[in-house]
Order: sequence, then structure tokens, then C-alpha cells
Amino acid sequence: MSRFLLFLRIALLLSGGLGFIGCAVLPKDTPIAKKMALPAMEKTLAAGKPLRATPEWTRPIWWKQLHSPDLDRLIGEALSGNPGLRAAADRIRFSWAIAAHERGRLLPSLEGRPWLLNDTLGLWQIPGSSFFGPFGGRSFAFADYSPAFFTYHVDLWGEDRSRIRAAVGEAQAAMAEFALSQLTLSTTLARRYIELVSRAEEEEIVRQMVSEIEQELALARSRHHKAGIDTLLPVYSLEQRLAAGRQRERILEREIALLRDEIAALAGKGPDWGRTIPITPASFPKRFPLPASVPLELLSHRPDVAIALWRAESAAQRVRVAKTAFYPNINLVGFAGFQTLSMATILLAPAQAFMYMIGPAITLPIFERGQLTARLVAEQEEYNIAVERYNDAVLGAARSVADALAHWKESSENLTTQDTALSAADRFARLTDSRYSAGLVTRIDQIEASLAAREQSLRLSSLKASHLESVVALYESLGGGYQSLATP
Repeated sequence: MSRFLLFLRIALLLSGGLGFIGCAVLPKDTPIAKKMALPAMEKTLAAGKPLRATPEWTRPIWWKQLHSPDLDRLIGEALSGNPGLRAAADRIRFSWAIAAHERGRLLPSLEGRPWLLNDTLGLWQIPGSSFFGPFGGRSFAFADYSPAFFTYHVDLWGEDRSRIRAAVGEAQAAMAEFALSQLTLSTTLARRYIELVSRAEEEEIVRQMVSEIEQELALARSRHHKAGIDTLLPVYSLEQRLAAGRQRERILEREIALLRDEIAALAGKGPDWGRTIPITPASFPKRFPLPASVPLELLSHRPDVAIALWRAESAAQRVRVAKTAFYPNINLVGFAGFQTLSMATILLAPAQAFMYMIGPAITLPIFERGQLTARLVAEQEEYNIAVERYNDAVLGAARSVADALAHWKESSENLTTQDTALSAADRFARLTDSRYSAGLVTRIDQIEASLAAREQSLRLSSLKASHLESVVALYESLGGGYQSLATP
């Protein structure tokens, strides 16, 4: 055993010396892209009102802030039934399986190969073609039975560890992609449901307006045909308004049907299921304040930024793998088995046929510099692309936060002014009702005042939906409560 250990040490020293001699020369690094720092957001966040920064983002289920049980149920259905989201979950398991496979590189490999080779030594099995001397003119049956093979890659340059880190980075990116899919699905469904509630409310208002226009048209016709106190001009004008109102009603019916179909598809259901979606006009609060707090590292709480960051980290590890290919690759290889020229020897005297071998197997990349350089440059450029995509994601994230805050501020102010306009229209309609009861105005004047108030109600319904969508966009821009489980 001491001779074997001495032989192994000498072999490793010789292989190391040959390895340094046989190294391919590393080329100069190409220009490396740099990750940009997270943009400052203090002034942007303070545009509407000062927001308090907190160490953690504590609202992962963001849609609960909309206080709509119907929306909660729909998003719950979608998160469990959407095929695209299930596929994203499958990609997570696939990515971690690849990482587990790469992690196996750190362990030695011991295989059992119970096979028996029986070959005739000789050229085309012609006697006397291979052996000379005392055995000339004879052929032999060669038996090779090697049931045990041992291999172990000596990770001198960190190749295996870099491969593992690259695979883990891809798995982490897959997890962030799943979070992004969840966020996109929930925000899209919330927007569509907000539109559905708004369209249903508008449809009811338009239906009431059409009914009032029909009443006013009947009065105008009566004033012309029976009383003869008016011309046909009001009749023609009201007929146009009635046709436009009915067209508006049909458009809203079509939009409601399409929204139901889209929500059903997002939830992984069929169109008939969409017809059963409940619509509660008072599902949402009228006004939403800004979130009370935002995370200190705001942009890092976005899954799209996390995806780009993990992809850049994975690309950096692949560059390291490409660099290790310029150095000798050393494997410890061993096997144990039986070899003999007589099959009977294995059965009658196996100790005489037993043989084993263990030692280093060295791969020297002496004549592969051109190929290895091309691969390294390609991996370096892949890393540069990943870094620039990360920088682009950071800039896009900062812009989306600023845009969402601007949209929220505008929609909030528009709601305030529209409340004033609707209040004035309602007061005017009530005053007209009083004047009609006192005989000071006609029924047509009363209907016109009511129609004006309903037009303001339509405008308010549209602005409420816009405000709710700005709230959804704000939570989406803040990452929807996403928290990365690890940092590269």
C-alpha cells in the first residue's frame, strides 16, 4: 500500500507539472459591461406626498388592499388554474433539477459495468496474424470483465463550482419569473375586473338615459303632432341622440361580454364560467391613498429586476467556466476487473486474472487555443448582454414607478374635480325638479337636467376606473410585494 501511495503522489506531481506546461494562453478580456447603480427615487416618491421608507415590503398579497371579495375569489381561481402560471412553476422544478444535476459534479462516480468481452486476437481472426515467437501462428480468446469503474474530477480551477453557481442562478431567475408571472396575471385580472365593474355601471346609466330620451322624444312628437306648438327640429335631434344612446348601450354590452371572456381565460376557465362572474357596483372604495410605506431598496423588490440580476450572475459564472477550459483538466480514474487469455482462468484461478488501475487522466488544451478563445469571447459577450439587460430593467423599473405615481396623482385630482361637477349637476337636477313641481319649467327641461347629471355620473364612473387602474399600476411598479429569497 505504501508503494501505491508513493506512486500516486509521483503521478500527481508529474501530472501537475505537465499541466502547467500544457496550459493554453488566456486571451485579454474583452470590454466588460458594468451594472448601473439603482437610480435615486427620493424626489419622485415625494412628488405626491412623502412616503415612509421601511426595511421590508410586507404586503405580498397586494390585491387585498382593494377590499373586493369578488376580486379576491377571481385572483385565487386564476393563481390555481392558469396554465401559463403552472408552466412557470414547472420551469422552477426543471431549473432546480438541472442545478441538482450540476451539483453532482462535486461527487466521485462509481459505476458497475458487468459485461464480458470475448474477442479473438488476430487480424480478421486469421491464425498467426498477430502473435510471433513461441505463440506465432496461434489465436487466443481474450476475456475482459471489468465490473467497477471509478472517476473523480479534480476541480482545481473551480469549473464545477462555477457550473453549479450558474445553474443556481438560472433556478433563482426561474423563481423570479414565476413571481413576475403571478404579478402580471393578478394585475391584468384586476384591471379587467375593474373595467368590467365600470362598464356594467356605465351600461346601467346609459340604459336609464335611453329611457329618458325616449320619454323626451315622445313629448316632442306630441308637442308637434297634437299640440302644434313646436317644430320637428327637436324631434330629429332627439332621434339622433336616441340612436347614439342605443349604439352606446350595444357597445357596452359587447365590451362586458369580451371582458367576461378574458377574465375566464385568465382564470383558466371556459366562456360559460365567465358569464357567472358577479358584478357588484360598490365593490371598491372610491378613493385610495398612496401606500403608507415603501421598501428601502425599492427597485430590488421587482421580480423583473431580480430576473435580470440573476441572469447576469449566471452569465458571469459561465465566463469563469470558459476560462477554466484553458487549464489542464485532471480526472482520477480507476477500474477493477479480470483479464485473461483463457476463460477457464477466471473460473479456476481468479486471483491470477484480477487486475486494477488508478491514476490521473490529464487533458491538455495545447492546440485548442483558437476554439477556447472563441468560446470565451462568446460567453463574455453573453455576460455583457445580460448586464445591459439588467441596466435596462432598472431604468424601466424606475420609470414605471414615476409613471404610476404621476397617473395616481392625476386620477386622484380628476376625481376631486369630477365630484364637484357631479354635485353641481345633482343640485341643478333637484332644483329643476322643484321648479317642475311648481310649474315653472316643462317636463322636457326636467329630463334634460337629469340627462346632464347622468352624463356627469358616466364621467365619474370612468374616472373611478382610471383611478383604480392607477392604484393597480402603482402596486405593480412596486413589485407587488415580491421579495427575493436570495441575493447574488
